[in-house]
Amino acid sequence: MSFATSNLTWRLNRKQNAATGCGDYMKICMLAYAHYLNDARIKSYVQTLEDHGHQVDIVVLRSEGEAAVEPQRTGTIFRVMKKYQGHRKLMYAWAYLEFFLRAFFFLLRRSFSVRYDVIHVNNMPNALVFATLPQRLLGARLFLDVHDLMTANYMAKFNAAESALPVRILRFEQKLSAMFVDHVLCADANQRDYLVESCGIAPRKVSVFLNLPNTEIFGAVREVKAKSTEKFRLVYHGTIAHRLGIDLILRAVAKASERVPVEMWIYGSGDFMPEALALAKELNLEAKVHFSRKFFPVEQIPEIVSGMDMGFIGNRRNLACDRYMLPVKLLEYVYLHIPVIVPRLQVISRYFDDSMVRFYEPENVDAMADAIVTLYHDPEARERYASAAKTFYQTYNIQAQANRYLELVTSSQGIVSTVSEKSA
Repeated sequence: MSFATSNLTWRLNRKQNAATGCGDYMKICMLAYAHYLNDARIKSYVQTLEDHGHQVDIVVLRSEGEAAVEPQRTGTIFRVMKKYQGHRKLMYAWAYLEFFLRAFFFLLRRSFSVRYDVIHVNNMPNALVFATLPQRLLGARLFLDVHDLMTANYMAKFNAAESALPVRILRFEQKLSAMFVDHVLCADANQRDYLVESCGIAPRKVSVFLNLPNTEIFGAVREVKAKSTEKFRLVYHGTIAHRLGIDLILRAVAKASERVPVEMWIYGSGDFMPEALALAKELNLEAKVHFSRKFFPVEQIPEIVSGMDMGFIGNRRNLACDRYMLPVKLLEYVYLHIPVIVPRLQVISRYFDDSMVRFYEPENVDAMADAIVTLYHDPEARERYASAAKTFYQTYNIQAQANRYLELVTSSQGIVSTVSEKSA
């Protein structure tokens, strides 16, 4: 769709909003310490809002080669700084603080020319909601979108106990941030349970919005790769991080490659990339494992993974991955009818059973390798998994979720009725 056509569609939707009594278009700001290029959750929100004629400005991080200011269909992307990637706690804290200050002064300056109706803040950190104060004082409603629980992520990344002072501080930060906003969104039902039970947030103030693929982005694949009859092609896409088990996947592929002609494609980047490349070399996988070494636009995911034989998820069994991190890539593979090998983690088991995905014992490299070999020899089982997993989308309806989000945005109270998990 051309930029001119998109703007025409937007104007028509604005008129339709007024004609149907929905009022004129709304001005919305999407704020996130994230790269817009590859964040499927944020892009899905923006797509939904733009399709209904609302103006959306996006304040995010900047990658190498990206413009600081970039016009979009109905608004503008403002990229205010680059992201810190590393292992130093103080540098992480400073990067968050710097982004907070840049966002605060951006919204302060913006308040002289633009008053936003809604500001949708995506964590981490949660405290980013306080950067909206200039617009909050002018009447903007606020949403906090919990992509990840900071307490669980901190404990997993730095091997901290739940009783540790930083974890207690982060739990207080979560609760205080939730008190400041009109509504809290989260990525799965386990997260909602934690926010209600451990942080004391009122149940009516929290809604589950799963990371369901946007149908416009995933609806059509322009160029599908032909399936190979010689190689068994596995795929992983997303962040390259130790907690996500990239090293486990590489070791499993090395073991499986001794028995079957397997090939692994890893798309994405992250702070574990140097270690992953070194391990692939150590295991003599350079001809069998292919790294993109960079992130990619969400819109390219269907073309990247279509034609692959299996999706592969290697998440470790830590608090974050086991209970509170339903893999986005899992939902995308399922939507694209690609069978998936997954660890038997609590959050995955809440949504998928043994007929839908091929489970293995978490962090068990031998079990991972056995799953690869077994499914290589059984294409009918792969098809059964893919077909059974698609029933997930009969329960969790993408359009219904988009409609709930629009209801939340346009509601004058900023509250939508609590819905059952199955209608999410």
